[in-house]
Amino acid sequence: MDTIPDLDSSFEFAACGLVTTEVNGTIRRANSTFCNWLGFSTDELIENKKLHELFTIGGRFFHHTHLSPLLEMQGSVTEVQMDLIGKKGIVVPMLINIVRQEHGTGHYDQLAFFMATDRKKFESELIFARKSAEESLVSLNDTKKELQENRDFLSIAIRSARMSVWSQHIGTNRVWWNPELEKLTGLTDNEYWGTSEDFYNLIHKDDRNIFTAKLNKAIKTKSDYNIQFRLQSTAGCWLTAESRGRAIYSEAGVAISIFGIVIDISERKEAERKLRDLNQQLYTADRRKDEFLATLGHELRNPLAPMQNVLEIMRLKKSKDSFIQWSSKMIERHVVQMTHLVDDLMETSRISQGIMVLRKRQIDLVELVQVAIESSQTLIQESNQILTIKSPNTPIIIDADSTRIIQIISNLLTNAVKYTSDAGKICLSVYQDGDEAVLSVLDSGIGIPADELSNVFNMFSQLTPALERSQGGLGIGLALVQGLVKLHGGSIVAHSEGEEKGSEFIVRLPISHAPIEIKSIIEKDTPSLADNKRILVIDDNVDATDSLSLLLEYSGHTTDKAYDGMSGFKIAEEFKPEIILLDIGLPDINGYEVAQMVRQAPWGKTIYLIATTGWGQDKDKQLAIDAGFDKHLTKPINFQELNSLLHTIVAKDIKL
Repeated sequence: MDTIPDLDSSFEFAACGLVTTEVNGTIRRANSTFCNWLGFSTDELIENKKLHELFTIGGRFFHHTHLSPLLEMQGSVTEVQMDLIGKKGIVVPMLINIVRQEHGTGHYDQLAFFMATDRKKFESELIFARKSAEESLVSLNDTKKELQENRDFLSIAIRSARMSVWSQHIGTNRVWWNPELEKLTGLTDNEYWGTSEDFYNLIHKDDRNIFTAKLNKAIKTKSDYNIQFRLQSTAGCWLTAESRGRAIYSEAGVAISIFGIVIDISERKEAERKLRDLNQQLYTADRRKDEFLATLGHELRNPLAPMQNVLEIMRLKKSKDSFIQWSSKMIERHVVQMTHLVDDLMETSRISQGIMVLRKRQIDLVELVQVAIESSQTLIQESNQILTIKSPNTPIIIDADSTRIIQIISNLLTNAVKYTSDAGKICLSVYQDGDEAVLSVLDSGIGIPADELSNVFNMFSQLTPALERSQGGLGIGLALVQGLVKLHGGSIVAHSEGEEKGSEFIVRLPISHAPIEIKSIIEKDTPSLADNKRILVIDDNVDATDSLSLLLEYSGHTTDKAYDGMSGFKIAEEFKPEIILLDIGLPDINGYEVAQMVRQAPWGKTIYLIATTGWGQDKDKQLAIDAGFDKHLTKPINFQELNSLLHTIVAKDIKL
């Protein structure tokens, strides 16, 4: 009797590629079948390559984000199709099965590779063979031998593809199945499989009607069917299965039988469920992060308000004491910086949540550049840097939110200043390129390594040299810029020749093609102090309330104050203010309720109500309007803006 091949020979020349790797992917063993498919020698692979190095770029990403986590969680992965790159660059599609096993003190991954093209060929040949077999039933005497041969071939194909097969003869209503289906369900007694009704009873009652409906539709339309359903198992559970197939017809077009392959996809469905759960957890974490940023911005604004009010009082008192002057300027710089950080946090949170609303109108980008430069001029001068401006003499008109465009330019200038050394050079250019307005900020600063260019717009991202040399920041300025640019339908890119070779950020925005109707955004006149008004301040932050009241009194107004809603309403009834500065978050009732009570009172219909709150989103402003407020100001209140508003109220006699 001939001897069978030994185990080593069976491993080397198996019908599939067999590979053993360490958990980190290092190939420790590979058979000749696998090496020949990819064109490598065993020496080129074993101990010299990691498995994921043979994947395409997309395959490596899938391995990192899906395959490796699944293997870590469940210890095995089946039926994964991925492309491998051979020695000569040829892409080979393969089906992969992986099992992680413990051996000695370590763990190893055992992998079996199947040519995906062979799998598809098997499926195609399966359908062809089964069709031939079923049609031969019409003339059983003449085709019995051919039917047996086809069944044998079908069995080989099914076993190789690790599938189960069933078929139903429509005339006799009998069901045929292969041993693989018995192994899958554990049901071996023929009483389970006698008729189609017996077979259908193995299907979960909630899936049974869908299963039969799709079979009937496939028979009627002569099309393939694809059904997912739950199948009974002797293990006391329901398998999630997928069946694909079609009906076989006679030459006259009459359906003879219907057949299908059955694949157990329980593991795949469980993996999909785990991935859905993981995605939901990530979504929840991201949402909570956005909520935290919004809350953090609100809470940080509260202590900024009294500090900014005191600074305004110090400015009005005009002390000649040099220490007081130095102290106030130093505190002002840090309050301004903190305010900018808080604003950036809030704006980034709004963009990420998709709730930022742009107030677009036709504006001149050249004019906006001048406004943005003025806001950054002090920082540039303090850094002893040289700023060059290149802009045309003619307007460049865009449809945009002027506040956001100024924010984009200011953030880019601030970024350039932070990462450019003293006496460095910064060049701001604006010009039109076809249907696009182009804004460029070029600096001679620390530069950006090539591998970091794609990361500079990520939130909280800062380069290591930037962290060492930065003048402060959270790493959200460029992320905010990118978000605002995208909201305007534009694009932004970063360029750099490398470290210490400077950087350039280029923004492109669409040109407006509508008829030009623009107004200058630059204020020609600075409003003077408003006439004496009776103003009530209601805020539970004692420092903010006291300091703002004192500041208004220094500005010539008559004030009163309250620290909760009900007290504020009672004082308003006696004090009869012309203007109320009203916080929203109060300890007893909220500011919206106070505003509604004021509006309902006979004496409160003409009072000018100003909402003062750390919540500055568009929905918060709309809530204020709905509650009866005339104006919404976000903390910390800019006193110049407030003074300008008070002046406007007097000048235009709004509601007074």
